[in-house]
Amino acid sequence: MNRAFLIAASLIFAVFSAGYLAAECTATQGETLDANYKPEAPKRASVGSGYVLTGTVRASGDCQPIAGATVELWLAGPNGYSDNYTGTVVADKSGHYRFQSPFPSASTGRPPHIHMRIAADGFLPIQTECFPRQGTATGVFDIVLEPGG
Repeated sequence: MNRAFLIAASLIFAVFSAGYLAAECTATQGETLDANYKPEAPKRASVGSGYVLTGTVRASGDCQPIAGATVELWLAGPNGYSDNYTGTVVADKSGHYRFQSPFPSASTGRPPHIHMRIAADGFLPIQTECFPRQGTATGVFDIVLEPGG
């Protein structure tokens, strides 16, 4: 093949790859903190069974995993919100987290969801929500934090 063609193709691939990675690591948008949030949920990876949420916490920009990020989770159970359905997990060295719970109940006229507050040293904390699809037993929710704080 023509050497100029190969160089041009390599450059195009690098540009598209860099753009793809940047799009992959756009900071997760936060929301207003939920009124049911209680800081310092106990460190526990399970509050029941029926649904498993996993994901990876990464840094915006360079997409590096954030080891040690704390992921606080709370959800409505069959009788609404209670401390029985709250927990904090810590991301491992690869930025992965895992949380097991009953499938969340619908609350205040909204579909089933899990509230999350994610924080890590050197990053802006966020609060967001995950909306599991009805009939599923697992879900993946990756989080991207913005440097700062």
